[in-house]
Amino acid sequence: MRTLSKILLSLFLVSVASFAAPWLGLSFKKTTYSNHLALDIKGVHPESGCFAVGITTGDTLVGVNGQTLTDMSQIQSAISGHKAGDKIKLEILRDGKKRTVDATLTERPDDISSLTGSAIGSKIAEFGKNFYKNGEKRKEKPKATLLDFWATWCGPCRKTLPVLANIYKKYGDKGLEVIGISEEPLETLNAFYERQHASPYPLYRDKTKDLWRRYGIRAVPTLMLLDKDGYIKRVWSGAPTEYMIEQILKGEMD
Repeated sequence: MRTLSKILLSLFLVSVASFAAPWLGLSFKKTTYSNHLALDIKGVHPESGCFAVGITTGDTLVGVNGQTLTDMSQIQSAISGHKAGDKIKLEILRDGKKRTVDATLTERPDDISSLTGSAIGSKIAEFGKNFYKNGEKRKEKPKATLLDFWATWCGPCRKTLPVLANIYKKYGDKGLEVIGISEEPLETLNAFYERQHASPYPLYRDKTKDLWRRYGIRAVPTLMLLDKDGYIKRVWSGAPTEYMIEQILKGEMD
């Protein structure tokens, strides 16, 4: 899935770092056709311009804007600087025959997990009012956000809490937000906070497990890195070291 995510990102992103950009709405696998780069289409988002012009799974993308596809940068350049509603000319191979379509760039939806099979690339859902500790510390425009899906009974989670506390103390004033997310009873969470570990960052109770189900959280701890616009850039499970998190944050805090 990590490989697929990288492939998807190279199609989604434009010249800015944010995920918030117009897109084609395609997932694909690199291949070759007539000794040059081609892209086997593996998925088409139903709200995309490519879907609207009939591009389907099994098609092969062989050209863009009248040029034979030789490098991924051609697609990035074709999208860069454009907005939703603009068109891009794509040459598609289907059943041995080529055809050219004018696909309209559309606004990238917040949730693309139906296309990618992964939380990566989707925008995090809005939090409710269930911050049970330190909710007043929420940042209006964080440079990056770390989400920690955890449980009080989980040994690796308990090892992660002081690591995240140190990271928050070091980078909180520089624009980093950290949010701990648990679905346990409020009494259990409050008792753990008072008696075992008083995390200094905002703590949220996902009492209906909406976030857990939406992003397929099946193990704790699971951590997510969000960019400044709230798009999920990375997901991993297991207790991290402070050094590991600092390496992940490089480039996000500039």
